[in-house]
Amino acid sequence: MLFDKRRRRALVSTLAGLALLATAGCSDADAKNQPKPPKTGGTLHVVVSAKPAHLDPQRVATATEANVNRLITRTLTTFKSEPGAAASEIVGDLATDAGRPSEGNRVWDFQLKDDVRWEDGTPITCADVKYGVERSFSGLFSVSQPYGKIYLADTDGYAGPFVGGNNGGKGLSSVQCVDNRNIRFTLNQPIGDFGYTVAMSMFAPVPAKQDTKNDYDKHPFSSGPYKLQEVTDQQLVYVRNSYWDRKTDSVRKAYPDKIVIEANGDLPTVTSNLITSDGDNADTIDLDKNVAPNFVQQVVNDPDLSARAVQGSYGGIRYLAINSKRIPNLACRQALVYAFDKRKFRAAAGGSVYGDYANTMIAPQLKAHKDFDIYDSTNNVEGKPDVALKLMDEQRKANKPCPATLTLSIPDQKDIRRLATTVVETYQQIGIQVKINGIDPETYFDVIGNPANTNDLLWAGWIPDWANGSAVIPPLFDGRLIPTKANATNNQDYALLNDPEINDMISAALAESVPERQYRLWGELDQKIAEQAVTIPIVYMKALRMAGTNVRGGFIHPQFGQPDLCALGLA
Repeated sequence: MLFDKRRRRALVSTLAGLALLATAGCSDADAKNQPKPPKTGGTLHVVVSAKPAHLDPQRVATATEANVNRLITRTLTTFKSEPGAAASEIVGDLATDAGRPSEGNRVWDFQLKDDVRWEDGTPITCADVKYGVERSFSGLFSVSQPYGKIYLADTDGYAGPFVGGNNGGKGLSSVQCVDNRNIRFTLNQPIGDFGYTVAMSMFAPVPAKQDTKNDYDKHPFSSGPYKLQEVTDQQLVYVRNSYWDRKTDSVRKAYPDKIVIEANGDLPTVTSNLITSDGDNADTIDLDKNVAPNFVQQVVNDPDLSARAVQGSYGGIRYLAINSKRIPNLACRQALVYAFDKRKFRAAAGGSVYGDYANTMIAPQLKAHKDFDIYDSTNNVEGKPDVALKLMDEQRKANKPCPATLTLSIPDQKDIRRLATTVVETYQQIGIQVKINGIDPETYFDVIGNPANTNDLLWAGWIPDWANGSAVIPPLFDGRLIPTKANATNNQDYALLNDPEINDMISAALAESVPERQYRLWGELDQKIAEQAVTIPIVYMKALRMAGTNVRGGFIHPQFGQPDLCALGLA
């Protein structure tokens, strides 16, 4: 992925304090109310709606992939595994601390801990970290996180370790191994919170001798408390990595002896099984789906069920992206925003436990949030179809008719299809037929991550990597980040917005070193983007995840919007 030099010039001094702002609205009540803390041993069963598409740390893209990945992948730093505000803080993971900046935050040094090892017992070295970062520059596969290319110096023309003898054996010059345990990053700009950046999985180490390139995605080598024992079409089985040392890892609790992750998209059946909690269901938790809507009232009104549901709010948002290339007419996009029935959508999802109505892309939990409502949806959660019809009629009279048929892409799962049906019904009111394009959930984000996809509306959600607008606006709306490679799968600007004025405003916000001023700039950008009608914010998401009677330690982690796998165990 190529980045405009204006984009590269200035992610300046976002300050570590920005990332300390908790995105989690949840309290630690869930953990405190558990009758017993987790104990070591047993097999934890985890249900996910679809098997993670990527296990290779350089290719991890979704919250579920990132959550699962921490079982086997350690990074230089990582987020704490604790309920409440502490979950938004980082600590040294493979590194002894959160990093030592110098030269005005342009150089960052990290020292690896003693006795950190791979699953075969070999030491994890600086060379492994350097190689992991270098492989993210390869064109062999689409890398999901662009941070290395944005922040590291001297990356122009570098094509990764698989071509040209890895830059003639020199590798990436901005990542240096001082010795086996000390690694130094040279940045192209001052970055005050680079310690948070290296918590992202693209900075994870990979041993060159174990790298199977594209196939590494199927079975990555472990540096964490577990290793992959088995991978099938529907299941991932993790067992203990005997070379992981608890003394070197303050984050991962690693209570279970085995963790079995199984894909099951039948949400009502999953919820029913967890409520009943017979057999293995007592040791099971639903990681990425809320309680099925038909069971919500039963769960929230039953003290015993409510006590074992893992719940809380966080900084995530559920929205629809409007493909601005396929619907270039602003008035037609505005009509789609005005007509949307948020009440019907949320009711089908389970009501207020699913989330609060949203008007913005930056959630209220973030200080960069600006309160605005340019489509007057707060007072009209059922939409304003009359306004939409007027806009469409004006375009028809101007010989610029809005499309009468649209395609909505969704992960092909029963619960999401039910929600998509409300979208179909909504737009029928204004004479638009919506065709649902169900895509295999396992590959959904790869498919819509190709800018050449032919969908008009796209089901999407977003959880910030840290608690600032810089983790929302640039990845979703900076047109300079849209990949140009024909088979790219890592685009996150699903609306394909590429507005030069907005791009320049993003650069200005990134360059602002005073936090309060930066917050204001992100809020203003959020509003300006809303005027372009390229997304339909629906709800600020909440989590209500059901757990079996024997599961303990659950809380919603703000980085994933899910129960943190690193904290879960059995009673």
